[in-house]
Amino acid sequence: MSGQVVNSTLPRSAPAVDRSTPIPLYYQLKQWLSERILSGDFAAGGRIPAEAELCGRFGLSRGVVRQAISELRYEGLVSSERGRGTFVSVPKTADGLMSGLGGLADDARLRGREVDSTVLLLREAPAGADVARRLQLDPGDAVVELERLRAIGGEPIVLVISYLPAALVPGLVAHDLNGSASLYQILRERYALPLVSSVRRVEATLADTREAHLLRIQRGAALLVLRSVSFTVGGRPFEYFIARHRGDRSTFEVQLRAATPAISRFEGLSLEADGRS
Repeated sequence: MSGQVVNSTLPRSAPAVDRSTPIPLYYQLKQWLSERILSGDFAAGGRIPAEAELCGRFGLSRGVVRQAISELRYEGLVSSERGRGTFVSVPKTADGLMSGLGGLADDARLRGREVDSTVLLLREAPAGADVARRLQLDPGDAVVELERLRAIGGEPIVLVISYLPAALVPGLVAHDLNGSASLYQILRERYALPLVSSVRRVEATLADTREAHLLRIQRGAALLVLRSVSFTVGGRPFEYFIARHRGDRSTFEVQLRAATPAISRFEGLSLEADGRS
């Protein structure tokens, strides 16, 4: 947390709790605080009113106030720091895991935000056995390796490395993929490689020294790793990438639909299936 105190005092319009209803007092306070957070009255990163202030304004015991705040923490709306107070959580960047085929830039743009990329590596190299298998190539076939550090609002969010068959993207290494450049847009418009399907897998891991340095987090901090194999027309794989997202700044959205309106079936999951990010 930045330590910034934003909207830390209660507005004069704060209503009194209603003791005549069967709704628990802690829940009434929790709902009121939730509304203030979601409306922006209590800004992201700012400190919410202290326990003593809430107790005095609403005439509640410290235990009731603490239970309300505990519920907010459970829902991810706030986080508490010993000796400093309780702060409104900074919204996490959502990435469509199963519900959409856009990249991070497309997802962020839909939410009115822009992704800024810094290219760390862009070269042609022989494919290793794992990359070759995922892209249906022979080991040693040329692939383009692209590693980027991607940030939103000046804060690094994800470290991603992509592998593409060099034969499908001649000249890609000459492109400037820094800043707001969209890899998927270039693949669509220059190489006629639209993304039509993909397979994804997400897993948890801990940041090593390099990842922690680049993402500005502590070594050993939680990362969400998204692995992706993307396919173009004809079911041909054209990209495999591994994206390491900061666990404290990222969340994934999943949308599920039944095969028919009346019948759904569990097909089973393979832990060895290829994942896509």
